[in-house]
Amino acid sequence: MTSQKRYDVPELVEVRLNNLQLLYIDEALGRVDVSGLLRESWYRLGLEHERARAEGKSVILTFPARLGALPADCYGIKPDCRGEWLPVIIRALQKSGVSYSLAEVLTAVYEAIAWGYGAELSAFDGLFDVATIPGRQRLLARREVMERLHGLSPATADPVAFIEEARHGN
Repeated sequence: MTSQKRYDVPELVEVRLNNLQLLYIDEALGRVDVSGLLRESWYRLGLEHERARAEGKSVILTFPARLGALPADCYGIKPDCRGEWLPVIIRALQKSGVSYSLAEVLTAVYEAIAWGYGAELSAFDGLFDVATIPGRQRLLARREVMERLHGLSPATADPVAFIEEARHGN
């Protein structure tokens, strides 16, 4: 008898974005040359939430709690977005000048995913409420605590820049 390994349901991080923030991301991805696949995937995701967006409501998107591909035989709820999308979205927001403050908050979300403490924060705080000022302040404060708790140095505090530097051999 052969036994197949079944993977558990992936840990997900929920991120609430308001309609204006979603429009900022739409605009930034439209202005900056990004992967056609990402742009198309983001567009399809927007269509899935079209009604909420038309009503001006916030949208909750799910990301994996850690970077990397999900196993093919993983079962359960799959994330809406890939964690690897975040650096592209962050850079698009920065390069286009659409919203540096949203880029900073999304960097905190990406750090939680990239450094592996996304599930820990999610279990403690619930969703990452990027849509409200108190939610953004809480996320940024938690980021500082997690950096100290996990011993992340200021040199690696910006995972987007760190990963890009590593990719280019710097």
